[in-house]
This record gives sequence, structure tokens and C-alpha cells, in this order.
Amino acid sequence: MPTERRPQRERLALRGALLRLTPPLETIAEDVLGVVSRIDLITRDPDGAVTVVLVAQAGADLARLAEGIAQRTWLAPRLADWNQLAPHLALAAEQGARLLLVAPRFDDRTRTAVEALGRDGVRLAELIPRGDLDVELRVLELDPPSEPTQPPTASPRRESGFRSGLRD
Repeated sequence: MPTERRPQRERLALRGALLRLTPPLETIAEDVLGVVSRIDLITRDPDGAVTVVLVAQAGADLARLAEGIAQRTWLAPRLADWNQLAPHLALAAEQGARLLLVAPRFDDRTRTAVEALGRDGVRLAELIPRGDLDVELRVLELDPPSEPTQPPTASPRRESGFRSGLRD
């Protein structure tokens, strides 16, 4: 198969898998020029929330996570303009943009970084091939960051009889 057609076929399979998610994500734009690189897909859920979808190759997920955060930050202020151009999409511009990073597997550093973000609009989904034009997405449920623990408090100091403050 010609190399230029392969990305189109992979995006088609991904679009089908996105529609099977809960809530389903409908593709509204493909291969969009973002900050300095291309965004694979831009989607919307039934409530109008917008999600940037980036696909990462195995081993490149941490770099794509950083890129995805930059891309969603770039896209968020443009959503109101998109609503003017295509009001039928009814995008929830006030919610900003989310990120869904898709990869065959994720580095522990990527998982930890997403956990540290505290589910701030970033999700990870494993890409599972099911056939030539079929893939499944398994959205990972990551633990939110735990509440910071308070450092142990020192026991109250008793007054020392020594000028230097030393205790016996």
C-alpha cells in the first residue's frame, strides 16, 4: 500500500474507535496545523466538549504528551472563532480543549505526568489493533494524585535550663 494512504486508513480506523467510546467522540477536523506541528484529530462529544487527539508511536508518548498539552492550549482560544465559522457544531468553547493521547503502550513517566496533572483534561488510551481497518481504544483509568501529606510535627520543646538552649 502506498505510504501516503496508510495514515488515512489508520485515521479512519481511529475515527471509528472514537465513536465507540463513552461518551462518543465525533471527528470534526483531521490533520490540522497547530502550534508547529499537525494535530491528528479534533473531536467533539455530544455536549460540545472539544478534544485534541494525538497518536504516539511506541516510545514517543512522553514527547507527544508535551506536544499535546501545547496543542490543546493553542486550540482553546480559537474555539469561539470555530463556533462563528461552523455554529452547527455547537462547540463548548468555554470549556477549553481536552487531550486524548493514543499509543500502543505508555511509558511509566507519561502515566505519572498525567496523574500529576490531576485529570486536568488529559486522558490516555491504549490502541489495540483488531484488524486491517479496526482498532479498539482502552481508556486508562489513572489514579488521581493523592493529597499531600503533612510533614510530621515536632514535639513541643521544653524550656532548657542552659543558656545555649541545649537540653539534658
